[in-house]
Amino acid sequence: MAGKKGRRGWGFVRRLPSGRYQASYMGPDLVRHRAPRTYTSKLDAERWLADEHRAIERDEWTPPAQRETERKARGITLAEYGPAWVEQRTKGGQPLKPRTKSHYTALFDEHIKPTKLGKLALKDITPSAVRDWHARTLADKPTYRAHAYGLLHSMLATAVTDGHIAVNPAQIKGAAKASRKRQPVILDVAEVGQLADAIRPEKFKTFILIAAWCGLRWGELTELRRKDVGQGCAEISVWRAVTHRDKACIIDSPKSGEARKVVVPPHVRPALQHHLKAHVAKDAEALLFPPARGGCHLRDKVFRESYFDRALTEIGRDGEKKPRPTIHDLRHFAGTQTARVGNLVETMGRLGHKTVQASLIYQQIASGRDAEVAEGLSKLAENGN
Repeated sequence: MAGKKGRRGWGFVRRLPSGRYQASYMGPDLVRHRAPRTYTSKLDAERWLADEHRAIERDEWTPPAQRETERKARGITLAEYGPAWVEQRTKGGQPLKPRTKSHYTALFDEHIKPTKLGKLALKDITPSAVRDWHARTLADKPTYRAHAYGLLHSMLATAVTDGHIAVNPAQIKGAAKASRKRQPVILDVAEVGQLADAIRPEKFKTFILIAAWCGLRWGELTELRRKDVGQGCAEISVWRAVTHRDKACIIDSPKSGEARKVVVPPHVRPALQHHLKAHVAKDAEALLFPPARGGCHLRDKVFRESYFDRALTEIGRDGEKKPRPTIHDLRHFAGTQTARVGNLVETMGRLGHKTVQASLIYQQIASGRDAEVAEGLSKLAENGN
């Protein structure tokens, strides 16, 4: 066998006419054993051989065909199925964003895989087993529990499509919808102006105004660069967003996966013009709001503790008599104000929503909207229409 094409130090890898690689070896029983599948990568074929060699050395080896038969008889477990599902998952025909993929992996590895449910074969998962898992999982964190259940439901739905199971056993009504433990605190128009004037250093005044009146997400706002601001500061192009996950700084498309342009309200434009002139470098790539303490981008924790909370205290939002909004509640302010003057489609476009449900929330809670609707109904009655 020396010098024969495909020969290695141990085992044998050959390339098939299809271009895929087949791995095989002579086992302790003096029978040639082949991998149960072929591989697109030669490295993967060699990795299978290495695992087989390790099993022989540890005296843990059984013939691969026997193991495959036992696995099929047992059925693939949820713990085995999940990682491949995450790896192959797409959204809108595109691969998952790194942050979404990391979120799914963490939910699965921490709250599904190590549980009794994770150890079950897909064919053995029953509605009762799902209910038992749901009752024990993240009971004190309703949002994450809803995310974990939604992930489980999607995995099992794909398992139905793949032919592993006949029906989806995850059938808990409403379990994928999280009930909010905290309602957003929405400032009024005067308070937003006061907050913008109170925050220090002064360069963050424009940050508050854009967050509140343009409705950009945190990651979109902190990734804004000079090149994204249109002529006369009349428009902001939202092409990118930054996320921080697993200690990595990731710049990607916005959460919706689509870029959008947001018209800046006229009363905000002078502040944005001043900000560009006084606080932003001339380079087109210069961040509008660079981090003050190093790092790739401004972090929400630093902003909140060093600047935002102090300004809230100054305007009387002390967190005791008057609740404090979070930084992200400024986007809720933008949503409710937009809903007061725009229709549903306009609200969706401005805030970068892909689903009607997200923008409907703002249509429903827009301050004064019920009164305006009631007045409109009275006018119809008065006109006899």
